[in-house]
Amino acid sequence: MEFGIRRAAAAIAFAAILIGGFETYYLRVFRESPARLRPILIELPYRKMPGLRELLIGTDARTPPGASIAILVPYSAWEGGYGYAYSRSSYLLPGKQVIPLLRLGEDTFDRANLARADYVVCWGGVPAVAGFARVWQTTGGMLLRRSK
Repeated sequence: MEFGIRRAAAAIAFAAILIGGFETYYLRVFRESPARLRPILIELPYRKMPGLRELLIGTDARTPPGASIAILVPYSAWEGGYGYAYSRSSYLLPGKQVIPLLRLGEDTFDRANLARADYVVCWGGVPAVAGFARVWQTTGGMLLRRSK
């Protein structure tokens, strides 16, 4: 008898979790036009960093294959946003060497990595980086190239 009550309670709890977690979007998504949904889904990973995707695509078009590109964003912690911007950059800069300017796990600026970079991509602000000159700029940031 007690087993039956536990089983019924578990079934009720499971049903409540399913009903409570259900979103109507799970059904609406199948009615959406792929042409309308595609741009939304493409921009989805960048919604907290507007303009970053455009900046990285433009950077890819303006830099040669094999270029070393440092990523500079206004986050001073790897887990606080820098790591996300860095990992997104590697997707949109294929064939390039993407260089982090923060030491992983230490959250400190790494000057040695800046010295290895041919280019610096700056998003979310336009700082002056000694030894680099502006190549291209968008509303979201700019691309800098090492000065000769």
